[in-house]
Amino acid sequence: MIVVSMHLFFEGDQVQYSPGLTAIIAAEHTRASLAEALYTRSCYATTGERIIVGLYIAGMPMGSEISTAQKHGLLINRHISGFVAGTTRLKSVEIIRNGKVLKSFHPESYSLDFTFDDMTPLETVTVASKDKKPPFVFYYIRVVQEDGHMAWSSPIWVDYVPSAPKRPVSKNAKPTVKLESLKIAEEEEEDNDFDYEDDEDDDE
Repeated sequence: MIVVSMHLFFEGDQVQYSPGLTAIIAAEHTRASLAEALYTRSCYATTGERIIVGLYIAGMPMGSEISTAQKHGLLINRHISGFVAGTTRLKSVEIIRNGKVLKSFHPESYSLDFTFDDMTPLETVTVASKDKKPPFVFYYIRVVQEDGHMAWSSPIWVDYVPSAPKRPVSKNAKPTVKLESLKIAEEEEEDNDFDYEDDEDDDE
């Protein structure tokens, strides 16, 4: 192990900040699991305090990318939920949408569990993508404690994919029946044919 001694010099009026922290939410305390969590953006940042943060949209955790192609209800409503546990009293917890404050909470306590429904039609608040991907909306939360320390969650992206138009059905259209269904029906009728003997033959 090599130890390097460093001496840092700063101007007297320069404001100093404590080093920040990156919190990783991993399934296991292994190198592979930690790397996977970083790759999927399952993490958040603080200004140095060990603040606990959780954020979900439609049950999907921070770092997720959700598409309206799989979850059509996101076009109408994004159900946002989460929790914060601070190291001191919380001054504010803000839900940020596309870089602007959407909802603010002022718990004045050490912790907060919250829910919020964003009912704004999704297509009216999307951001254009620069790489020919679908337009999207992104959400994250910003936490401020009374002591000035802060935390930020990883974003959750919601991709806007318009639903494909349904094919019109003609009123004069005739129902189609597959030949396989007819064959199965014929076989069932044959199985239901029984031979009955006369009672007179039994008496003899």
